[in-house]
Amino acid sequence: MDTRNVILNVARSVLGAEISENTSMATCPEWTSIRTLQMVMGLDEAGVSIPFEKIAEIRSVGDIMRLAG
Repeated sequence: MDTRNVILNVARSVLGAEISENTSMATCPEWTSIRTLQMVMGLDEAGVSIPFEKIAEIRSVGDIMRLAG
């Protein structure tokens, strides 16, 4: 499975909502800072790393894709 699909699947699982690359904290009420950390941990378990110092920059699925790439 490619990184994009891993990210989307983890985000869907953590948020419990249908999401896309355009989903952000502003457009998804379920997305909180705690959920961001849960997504980062889930991605790490799936083999997709986000640099620790960049986690605070995450505001959207697009941010995750940019930081993971």
